[in-house]
Amino acid sequence: MTLKIYIDGVEGTTGLQLKQRLLSHSEVQILDIDYNKRKNLKHKLDKFSNVDLIFLCLPDQDAKLMVAEIEKNFGSTKVIIDASTAHRISDGWVYGFPELQRMQRKQIKQSNRISNPGCYPTGALALIRPLVDNKIISNSSLLVINAISGFTGGGKKLIEFFSKNEKDKFYHYSTFLDHKHNQEIKHYSLLDKSPVFCPSVGSFPQGMAISVPLHYDWFSSNAKGKDIFELFKDNYSSEPLVTINELNSKDHLTDNGFLSPEVLIGTNFIDISIFSNDKSGQIWLISRLDNLGKGASGAALQNMNLRFGFDENLGVCL
Repeated sequence: MTLKIYIDGVEGTTGLQLKQRLLSHSEVQILDIDYNKRKNLKHKLDKFSNVDLIFLCLPDQDAKLMVAEIEKNFGSTKVIIDASTAHRISDGWVYGFPELQRMQRKQIKQSNRISNPGCYPTGALALIRPLVDNKIISNSSLLVINAISGFTGGGKKLIEFFSKNEKDKFYHYSTFLDHKHNQEIKHYSLLDKSPVFCPSVGSFPQGMAISVPLHYDWFSSNAKGKDIFELFKDNYSSEPLVTINELNSKDHLTDNGFLSPEVLIGTNFIDISIFSNDKSGQIWLISRLDNLGKGASGAALQNMNLRFGFDENLGVCL
């Protein structure tokens, strides 16, 4: 079976990386795109009629309009994987984070509407959801998420800004606590209230780190760092793309004791580090991933593989 694919928005950051990965995939054919007609609706619909799968790598509003046109012309027969934020918590769409919970893969395999997760939510949910599912923290927990991403996560404008800016190397943003990923994180973490989400961007192209600090006092049991480590190790034991580093391990730190957000560039892996201090009763959970890999195009390809019965990890890394 050769899968026929159209990438709508192939010229964007996610679209370009997705195409690069797909070019090495042995089971797909990417339909050629006439660049001058890439925004011509009739041209795209003609292309869509001959494909098995449509990837949408578009701004939110454009993605919504395109889904409406696809359903108007083809009903629900075409498989869509949407990389935008538009449909991540929408009815009728399956959330494309296979590692989220036990039934997630089955849902992805059976759906024609798959919404690719955001990069920040992927890292945040990998840390929070096991704690909620295993009742270590309650749904009413009030959490804080700190995160930093490479500038490619902000698209063309941010890439251009950092490419020209030689002075400032780091920024906090969404300081009014209105980041568009808040809803997604709250929804799939099963929390009653959105965590305080504090994102930042640094002067490096790719990679990201998401951290959740916790007090032992917040736990519903007498769990300590070792217990949380064992929980995560067990939770992700069958997940080949998730690595749980040893508790308080220095192996992944630099000689200066730093933990870099850039280590997984070009991959589709999630790396989780757990640091705890039993004396202070505190724990610090940190996930790392490639914001354009597992945080975008790599995840989209993983979802495609699942949906069409290929090896789940085929082509997901550059």
